[in-house]
Amino acid sequence: MHIFADQISKISLSNLNLRIELTQRAAENETVEVGTLIIPIGQANNFVNAMANGLKQMEEQIKTKTEQAKAQQQTKQ
Repeated sequence: MHIFADQISKISLSNLNLRIELTQRAAENETVEVGTLIIPIGQANNFVNAMANGLKQMEEQIKTKTEQAKAQQQTKQ
């Protein structure tokens, strides 16, 4: 299942589950609820750390590719 979300509208704890309500920005700056991510509280730390580490790795890859593209453009000139 794929869910496109560009905002978090609410984070709460219920029955030992972390609930993250996801929303999208719609037309005329309205927000539309698109789903709730539910993570057992015992796994929340691991989940968040995995997301943060994955995003750091992606950021490094993007930076490397951008630098390579700039270097290629400079060698062509």
